[in-house]
Amino acid sequence: MKKSESVFLSGDLVAVFGAESGKEGQKAEKVSICKIISVGDKDLIVEEVDSPSYSSRQPYFIVPQDICHKLSIDPEIVISSTFLTPKIGDLVLSYVKEAFKNEDPVEITGILYNVTYKLGRPITATLLMGTEMKEVPFSSLMVLQRN
Repeated sequence: MKKSESVFLSGDLVAVFGAESGKEGQKAEKVSICKIISVGDKDLIVEEVDSPSYSSRQPYFIVPQDICHKLSIDPEIVISSTFLTPKIGDLVLSYVKEAFKNEDPVEITGILYNVTYKLGRPITATLLMGTEMKEVPFSSLMVLQRN
């Protein structure tokens, strides 16, 4: 499969792919978001965006253009877009991953039955799963199907 040719410009954002190769095969699942500093014939000089750095000097990397994918979006779309707020009766998915625990995320699907508010904000939600009720953080909900 031939890669489509992208025109890279200084200042563009790109996803720079990394990969892993081992006995179980190859995967290209690592991605770094970078800003292009300079464009060469087949390579780019990039700096990582929002990478934690403990020095005032930002590290730069020379990367092949072939492993980069240009990122762009109309800022108006970002500014005007919002996620779908769950409402009572919606089919929702709760996805919770504890920050400091080495456990798999907990996924719960159910009908939004009740919402508890505190200080003007939804805090918890009760989901109906068959005949069982489960309380989850409201912020963990994504609407799967609007009622």
